Amino acid sequence: MFGYVKPVHTELLVKEHEFYRATYCGICRSQKKHTGALSNLTLSYDSVFLALVRMLFIPDSEISASAKRCVAHPFKKRPMVNINSATEYCARAFAILAYYKAKDDIRDEGAGKKILISPIRPILSSAKRRAGIPDVGEVIKEKLDAITALELQETASVDEPAALFGELLGEIFANGLSGSDAIVCRELGESLGRFIYSADAAEDYEEDRKEGKYNPYVKLYGGAPLTAENKKTIKCALILECKRMESALNLLPFGNRRTIENILKNIIYLGLTRRIEFLDDGEEAPKETTSFEKQERQE
Repeated sequence: MFGYVKPVHTELLVKEHEFYRATYCGICRSQKKHTGALSNLTLSYDSVFLALVRMLFIPDSEISASAKRCVAHPFKKRPMVNINSATEYCARAFAILAYYKAKDDIRDEGAGKKILISPIRPILSSAKRRAGIPDVGEVIKEKLDAITALELQETASVDEPAALFGELLGEIFANGLSGSDAIVCRELGESLGRFIYSADAAEDYEEDRKEGKYNPYVKLYGGAPLTAENKKTIKCALILECKRMESALNLLPFGNRRTIENILKNIIYLGLTRRIEFLDDGEEAPKETTSFEKQERQE
């Protein structure tokens, strides 16, 4: 859905890569069961991050995998995480998010996007209806409507809409949890949401500038091409969000679930930072040694 929240696969151990892929398949199977046979058309690898976080709050006995075939891989069985409460919640939450995101895209992109989305609108509507968790749906709609209002006002601040998208993801990550678990997951989701909104706006800068579309950075920088200093400023703000995610991540109850821990750390420390290399202005960015890499070296 966003295309930002993925690991650097070459830096994963074989067992970590297999578990990551198996979780993706588990979410797909959960979508087919809980939100409709075709709702998995909206499946994205971004959803795995949420599922892995939520797995930390369910018993070990709920997490298992089996070798299965599917329509996408009919000839050879592959490991798939069996449906559990984490993959189920992820399937339901992303079904609602996909529905409202499609409506938002139509509103932003106009007739062209409407033509592309129209064939799957009944699928999205059905998936949203079957998803349940209406409180999540209300928050998603409320926050996206508020973001749209800011965009219609052509606000010159990226912080306001990014904060709203952060609150949206914060609610998705924390929903159903309580106490410190909810606080930590909300902070993780909010930082991730701010990162995604800001990074997406930065990546779309040139296209939006040339086509006259609204973009908070275009308003902020007066519609001129981004300078190296502008890009550095934006990237520093995005790295700061990664640092905030790291702080929240370190408070999660990993216990002995090192595979999940390493995948999540890979996504934040390596995947997200690599995804914003377009801001390096053609120069090789200095490599920052993360706490994860320091830990790996010590081990």
